Amino acid sequence: MPESIPSDSPALQPAGDIVDTAFVRRSYEADGPAARYIQAVAVGLWRSERLLIRRWVSRTCRVLDLGCGAGRTTIGLARLGYSRIEGVDLSPRLIAAARTLAAAAGLALPFTVADALDLPFPDESFDAALFSFNGLMQIPGRANRVRAMTEVRRVLRPGGIFLFTTHDRDRDEPEPGFWRAEARRWRKGKRDRRIPEFGGLIFDQDGAETFIHIPDRAEVLACLAEAGLTWLADYWRADLGEEPATVQELSAPCRFWVARR
Repeated sequence: MPESIPSDSPALQPAGDIVDTAFVRRSYEADGPAARYIQAVAVGLWRSERLLIRRWVSRTCRVLDLGCGAGRTTIGLARLGYSRIEGVDLSPRLIAAARTLAAAAGLALPFTVADALDLPFPDESFDAALFSFNGLMQIPGRANRVRAMTEVRRVLRPGGIFLFTTHDRDRDEPEPGFWRAEARRWRKGKRDRRIPEFGGLIFDQDGAETFIHIPDRAEVLACLAEAGLTWLADYWRADLGEEPATVQELSAPCRFWVARR
């Protein structure tokens, strides 16, 4: 899911669609975002992703690639030597694109249309799970994000690894003073009424309204604990090394998280 974030926040909005699962699905079914995710497949895994996947996930593991979009990470994992991977995404359009792109690359990879809040897999099915490109933060509502984490825990085997990314309010993204100003807007009632909680943003991505939640570090740690997952490590992407220009053009800075069932 997207890593790009807006440079400002709207004031009080007219009535519109409440941000929910249907809103998120429509965002990624739209032509502009769909084209972005299809284009991202050619970029492949980021250097930071390759480093952390190799560090924390064995090639013999069965891996669940959540929010796989058009298959950027799923195909990238296969090219890295991982052979037991399943891609899952909320968007039928992106899953169809992933199947086509994987087949064109000569890869027989399974892809499933599914909601991270209700995964269609038995308990303890996977050794590792990946939720890249801020996909977890595309889920509106803290309770729903905890539910998604709980589903990840359910389908992981004991000791299984969960890798995911977020933005970070502690870093005052997207610009200095943004969240102080946003807090004042919320206190005054001058906020986007479609957003379910503080930390959420609606912005234009390639011509489609898109939702993202930007947590602080304490929030993510609390959600992991509530879901029964154990924090192991987190890394700011830039601290893992410099990404090539193609990655920096596609994505903004983010924090990587590693947790264990």
